[in-house]
Amino acid sequence: QKYGPVFRDKIGPLSYVFVYKPEDVAKVFQAEGKYPARGPTLPWLIYRKQRKKAKGLLLAEGKEWRKFRSVTDKKLLKVKDVSAYSDRINNVITDFFIHLDKKRQDDNIDGEVRDLKDSLYKWSFETINTILYNRKLGTFEDPPNPIAEKFYRSVCSMFDKSNDIISLPPYYKYIKTKRWNDYCKIWDTMFETAEQLVDEEYQNLQQSITEDSRKSFDLRRSEEIEFLPYVLLRSELNKDEIVGNIMDLMIGGVDTSANTMLWTLYILGKHPDIQEKLYQEIRSVLKKGEYPDSLSVQKMPYLRGLLKESERMYPIAIATVRILDKDTVLGGYQVPAKTKIFVGYHMMSFDESFHDEPTKIKPERWIRSSSQHRFNPFSHTAFSFGPRMCVGRRIAELEMQLLLARVI
Repeated sequence: QKYGPVFRDKIGPLSYVFVYKPEDVAKVFQAEGKYPARGPTLPWLIYRKQRKKAKGLLLAEGKEWRKFRSVTDKKLLKVKDVSAYSDRINNVITDFFIHLDKKRQDDNIDGEVRDLKDSLYKWSFETINTILYNRKLGTFEDPPNPIAEKFYRSVCSMFDKSNDIISLPPYYKYIKTKRWNDYCKIWDTMFETAEQLVDEEYQNLQQSITEDSRKSFDLRRSEEIEFLPYVLLRSELNKDEIVGNIMDLMIGGVDTSANTMLWTLYILGKHPDIQEKLYQEIRSVLKKGEYPDSLSVQKMPYLRGLLKESERMYPIAIATVRILDKDTVLGGYQVPAKTKIFVGYHMMSFDESFHDEPTKIKPERWIRSSSQHRFNPFSHTAFSFGPRMCVGRRIAELEMQLLLARVI
């Protein structure tokens, strides 16, 4: 309201141009070029440079990023490949429910679960790693598998410490304080565990196939091959690059899905009417005792709308950043190439120009047959857009849809 839909400002030492209109957002994505850039998360990048660890999809730029995406896209974004993960995602959900039942008894607070967020983080952690490594790590075992527990706790600590360090000047490039060394040790544990798991899968692959049978694999039929064997068999990434990419995929798949589900459950708890509508929709699609899959959730528009509404009201990130590849006119202003653009999705989510009654929870707004308002697709893009859209989007959507269908 004060500066208008396009203005320049600083976040810390960095200068950005902020945009809040869908038509300008569309222009930003059109001007991002062949190799979209968004700038790194500095503590993560500096750690890898100091420890000589390979970057992955989150941190790589340019041709290196494009190479990584070309290897991983098919297994993570192709509908047929992602649909094949339904059974293992449901298996993790079953373990999650068993874990919640036991936790409810152990916590002994009138049937409530203490620290549901931690349990949901375990669910998303176990789900993404089940896909990446083709096996349960054992986070929900009783007691938890020691390797899984160490890996999980390190990931949680990394997120907590990153939030503190990101807000500080990047002194750690030059001065290695105790705080920075402790932070690096957390990353060391994560990389050591990931390297161990990749080595084990590589050894299994070596023992199970001969050179002749390796040649017989049809990598075009990717849905018949697990993720890590598929990446190994393509032989386009070295071991360090594989570990770096698996690390980034795992990082991107934990807090995002868990926090979205946490807010979705909050919405259901606050709005019994929405809960009832969702229940009736699920009941109309699934038979008693039947588990949902990638096909059945496509018949549940209200469920999918609820998740989108949760992402709109309580986004994991309030914005995304892109660095322009060429000069672009935004809101009537000439913005030069290499300018950092801050795309403010959260502000657009509460603008009445783009969303009818934006402060109300209305899952039906996302159902085309029931909504009279025509949406501009750039007014809400939870998983970003274009070549650098979230590579784990389809997996995240599927795991949340399956969990929500079974919770109700």
